[in-house]
Amino acid sequence: MVFKNDSPVLIETAIVAAVMALLGLLGLYLMPAFYLATLLLPVPLAYLIIKRNLLYGLLALGVTALMLSFAISGIKPVFLLLLQFGPVGIIIGLLLKNKVAVDKSMAVLFFWALAVTGINLLFSFVLSGSGLSRIATEFNTTMEQMSQFYLQSGLMDEAGRQEFLEVSQQAGRLVRELLPGGMAVWTIIITIFTYFITRHLARGLGYNVSGNLRFTEWQLPWYSIWLVIAGLALTMAGEEFSLELVGIAGKNILYISVFIFLILGTAVLAYFIRVWKISTPAKIFIIIAMVLYLPLAAAIILSLGVVDPVANLRRLPVDNDMVSKGGSG
Repeated sequence: MVFKNDSPVLIETAIVAAVMALLGLLGLYLMPAFYLATLLLPVPLAYLIIKRNLLYGLLALGVTALMLSFAISGIKPVFLLLLQFGPVGIIIGLLLKNKVAVDKSMAVLFFWALAVTGINLLFSFVLSGSGLSRIATEFNTTMEQMSQFYLQSGLMDEAGRQEFLEVSQQAGRLVRELLPGGMAVWTIIITIFTYFITRHLARGLGYNVSGNLRFTEWQLPWYSIWLVIAGLALTMAGEEFSLELVGIAGKNILYISVFIFLILGTAVLAYFIRVWKISTPAKIFIIIAMVLYLPLAAAIILSLGVVDPVANLRRLPVDNDMVSKGGSG
């Protein structure tokens, strides 16, 4: 049996559950603390799994759910909160406990972040009856009221008001179309940060975790390029055949792909700066030039990220499937 007459362990489990419930309440009732709570909520659960085992983690999660159910009226916010941090804490705890490599852990967390984003969208918009179009309508209504206020206050004339409304409608359309991708990117960022916070904490407490992964040596498999291909294909198909949902899906895939390949391109650029042993003044000059010509710098970095999985620009060791089917060695 896992649960023995071990009072200290059960007390520890209760403390972890109380900490998670407190962080959850802070996140729900104090909006400034929401993002911090989202970031830290999975950490106690993952710690308990690393120190003890999965069943104690599930017990703590169940106790947390009971505490939140008594403290909050309504099942939906409790469910969404538990969905946001519960599985992430369990996955991170199991990954670190089993010493899974950092790159493989990040891949698992990436796909989970996409899954939880889809579930959040389903519950937030589809099942609740408030579709993405409603968000754009509310956004446009707000912009209409703002433009009317500016017009009455003399801050803009009618021509300026029409231009303001035209820009706001375009922004509202972008919000409606790219909201799923934006939510996915945010969830990925929070999940990865939580993983590294938990990893640092576990190592600081003396637990043995897998070796570090240098950012400059981070790689993606050759088939990751299909993200870009699929996004472009769906976007063009949506425009060509007037399939709105297909087009929106393609744009969101491209949006997520840009985020991923920008990070990879930054790793490639940092690798070459390190390998070429560029002097400090030259590094400062490069950074200033990139800031001054940000669009061009972003395009170059993105190109490096897209090309590297196929061409292996850094000539790093790759897995056998990457060598045989895609990347060059």
